[in-house]
Amino acid sequence: MGGLAAIISKTGRCVAPEAIRMLSALRHRGNELHGITTGKIVTFAKDLLELSHLLKDTSSDIIIGYNFRRLLPEDSPQPIEIDNLKVVLEGRIYSPYSGKSEVYKIIEQHREESVRKVISEVEGSFIIAILSGKRLIIGRDSIGATPLYFSENDHFIALASERKALWSIGMDNASIKTFPPGNLAEISSEGIAMRQIKVLEALRPRIIKDEENILMELHNMLSEAIRRRLYGLNGGVSLAFSGGLDSSIIAALLKKAGVNATLVTVGLEGSKDIEQAEETAKEIGLRVKTETYTIKDVEEVLPKVLWLIEEANSLKASIKIPEYWAAEVSSKIDCKVMFFGEGGDELFGGYYKYLREYEKSLENAEMALFFDVISLYSSLEMSEKICTFHNVEARFPYADHDLALFALKIPISMKISSKDDPLRKRILRRYAEQIGLPADVYLRPKKAIQYGTGVSKVLKKIAKRNELNVQAFIDKVFREKTGLYKCKNNDLPL
Repeated sequence: MGGLAAIISKTGRCVAPEAIRMLSALRHRGNELHGITTGKIVTFAKDLLELSHLLKDTSSDIIIGYNFRRLLPEDSPQPIEIDNLKVVLEGRIYSPYSGKSEVYKIIEQHREESVRKVISEVEGSFIIAILSGKRLIIGRDSIGATPLYFSENDHFIALASERKALWSIGMDNASIKTFPPGNLAEISSEGIAMRQIKVLEALRPRIIKDEENILMELHNMLSEAIRRRLYGLNGGVSLAFSGGLDSSIIAALLKKAGVNATLVTVGLEGSKDIEQAEETAKEIGLRVKTETYTIKDVEEVLPKVLWLIEEANSLKASIKIPEYWAAEVSSKIDCKVMFFGEGGDELFGGYYKYLREYEKSLENAEMALFFDVISLYSSLEMSEKICTFHNVEARFPYADHDLALFALKIPISMKISSKDDPLRKRILRRYAEQIGLPADVYLRPKKAIQYGTGVSKVLKKIAKRNELNVQAFIDKVFREKTGLYKCKNNDLPL
């Protein structure tokens, strides 16, 4: 677990000061050890001031840096050196290889071509970067839960685990883009050459099978997605738990896999989610840890959440505030890995908005789901940033490449029964019934987390107290916390 920063000068000037500033902006992602490579040297320091002193006589126009924090025994300071290549592997490898050491063997065998091979063959949530001479080769897994952003101006091309590292060197917020999942880029002072390696594709053949066979395959896919994400567990495990369909399925499968996970449920005082979650947890047979919060708690946490998700978006803020609380609770009870149920709505048609597309045509509804699935990374990377802040690793079983491919092949008619379907996710609800979850789970209509926890309603109250609508209030808090002004260029005070 850590924070990646990479920068290349377009003019040949030394980029060491900018690299240090980027790593400084990412200290919350890892502060046990800071590593840096110029391609010629690899050096480490316990703090960034020491690292800056070590680089004072360096004149390099290309640098990769990494802030390190150990979560699992296999985690080690980076960059590492493999022959004359300098390598950073951020995130987690699930399969078919057993951890990072196996990926390092691939790099040793395939050198620069290894980035393409890892993206193509490895299931995981990762960023892989190789510095070879004056060239940086970097790639991201096909789903994209481990965040990576890039930007360029007249002076630099830079990449980082979070936008704030790019803000810190004066990159215009409008120029910062998400590095596309499943892509590989070769970067030099001449520019960026990007190509797709492994991405989800639309218009695949549909599954023509009866429901029972699909349910059996769905069980195998979900069980395998869980099994993969149990890699390396050597301590407490938690699950962000609302008591709804998606998280209840993950809870049941974790228990079947022999994992005694703690279910973490959060909400405002009087939240119905908490009562429902406690009842469902009892039925599943796992312990639940609940925490309740107040309007004051929402006011206090909002600036932190906006700083972490790096967007002034009222809907996303209302969704991610409960996730912040859940990650905080997980950390306090010493659960260093937290599972999430994110992705179930996109894969299986849970959102109400899909009914509008269904009414137009089945093809419209299928394409709406597909576009939401390939955009899922934007929510997952926010959850990852929140969890990493709390020294917790986020794992997303629904965000599994093979599972996503399978789910996209299931006909929309098996997910949504009509243009007025009050439940949706029909095939997933049948699966929940099949594995023995209570009827209250698989027959309960979906209620979004921002409503179930009460956060959305509270944000409206706080905004009204400030004589603003919710979005205007979010814009104000975001501006005050980050120094970034919406629709303005390069307003970050340096």
